[in-house]
Amino acid sequence: MKKIALLLAAVLMASLSFAQTPKVKNDPNHDDRPLHFGFSLGINTMDFHIRQSQTGVDSGIVADVAHLQPGFHVHAISNLRLADDFDLRFTPGISFGGERQITYNEPNKTTSFLIDSADLPVVVESNFLEFPIILKYKSKRLNNFRPYLLTGFNTRIDLAATKKTWGRSKKENNLVLVDPLDFYYEIGFGFDCYLPNFKFAVEFKYSVGITDVLRTSIQKSDGTVVVPPPQDAIYTNVIDKMYSRMFMISFHFE
Repeated sequence: MKKIALLLAAVLMASLSFAQTPKVKNDPNHDDRPLHFGFSLGINTMDFHIRQSQTGVDSGIVADVAHLQPGFHVHAISNLRLADDFDLRFTPGISFGGERQITYNEPNKTTSFLIDSADLPVVVESNFLEFPIILKYKSKRLNNFRPYLLTGFNTRIDLAATKKTWGRSKKENNLVLVDPLDFYYEIGFGFDCYLPNFKFAVEFKYSVGITDVLRTSIQKSDGTVVVPPPQDAIYTNVIDKMYSRMFMISFHFE
């Protein structure tokens, strides 16, 4: 988190020190339209913030995300002009292909708490439907360049988690499951570049999940409650809470 904050601050400082000599503005009335649309493409990395449970403390087993697999996202853009410097944006879309690999540190192995090294890392894949609502604050336009800040709220539905239950197969080991629904607050910044026929933007955004997504039981439609099988329960039990994190780099075309 600190590294991301330092990166955002460094890029923002560089943008504020940026200066251009006066020149002809492309599409000077682009931001005066009350409503406009576009689309967005980008890459992302998904992460977890994991809190250790008392079982984890007692056993000495520590769960942590060891590796992040980048994903890809596609969004539609609807932009409502609120004022000269403020826009309200709705950017529904899908993020897919990302995964988090959880490893378990077990310095003192015992017969009652045993992690099978053949199961590591535990892979959690996610494909999100997402519905961000973003407030965008824009600085004054500098010729064909305009930096901005953003904040907002996002609802994500994990399509990869909706039908999973605990178990093992030839293709995957479902040892840690997450809830399909999660909510996030988001912060970020970007740079609008005005081209002759459209506006192009590069945007950096950080999403922080506010709900515990660790799934400890599943209730089926018939009322049956499913819990992790005893031989695999340790992978869930050493975790108290697990919160999603996501860093996104997007390229907007409006």
